[in-house]
Amino acid sequence: MQIISRTLWVIGYCVAIAACTSSSTTHELSNYNFNRVDSYSLFARDSKFTGLQSLSDYQRNRIELAIERKMERLGYQYDSLAQADIVVSYFLVGSSLAELENYNRFVRACLGCSEQQQQQLNKAIRSSMLIVDVLDGERKRSVYRGYTHVDLDIEHNSDENQQQIIDAVDQILGQLGLNTVQ
Repeated sequence: MQIISRTLWVIGYCVAIAACTSSSTTHELSNYNFNRVDSYSLFARDSKFTGLQSLSDYQRNRIELAIERKMERLGYQYDSLAQADIVVSYFLVGSSLAELENYNRFVRACLGCSEQQQQQLNKAIRSSMLIVDVLDGERKRSVYRGYTHVDLDIEHNSDENQQQIIDAVDQILGQLGLNTVQ
């Protein structure tokens, strides 16, 4: 009986650990050449991008700082929106699919999508996820998308929530350009 009890405890523990480990999902436009990318930018706070979802300046600062640090570690230089090779955007998924659909249209994640195609695009995306899109600097169309679960909880302290954002951005952008055209 004790062996069965321990075995069940170990299995339960392993399942709990696996559930806590989040991995990101990424999609990259297959013919986009990331080898030619040297610089990136973010949308300005007073742009249409900011109005797509209601985030506090504090939340935006957290996400943007994590993006900037990761892009720097990947060797990309920050540049103005007009001059950058790519633009990095983000969306913190709440409960509103309408906001997500507006965001998808803004980043041109699925040009000319029917409602069914839009649902397919959003199929694996759930609340409490961070989406990061990389847009081509000229066309402002998504060429790379990644998303992962983030456990931002009011019960956590600020450092714990910040680490969740950093880990999510690292996972998502860590795949950037790995499947690039040579």
